[in-house]
Amino acid sequence: MAEKLGALWVRDYTDKQGNARKLMSGNVVIGGEQTDIVVYKNDYKEEAKHPDYVIYLSKPREQKRETREEVDVPF
Repeated sequence: MAEKLGALWVRDYTDKQGNARKLMSGNVVIGGEQTDIVVYKNDYKEEAKHPDYVIYLSKPREQKRETREEVDVPF
């Protein structure tokens, strides 16, 4: 039996253009440490050698909120 490295869940979200999209979020175990990740479809794929999906480290929710507030502050 293969060793389990993590798990992913499919989530719905709305992109910046207001389009309904899907992503996968979850975690993987690397070097004995659990790491939260998100996986998005690669909308910039132009050639067969480009990846179909891209994996990013997931930031904690508080950190996401703070970053969003910093960027969205109107002047």
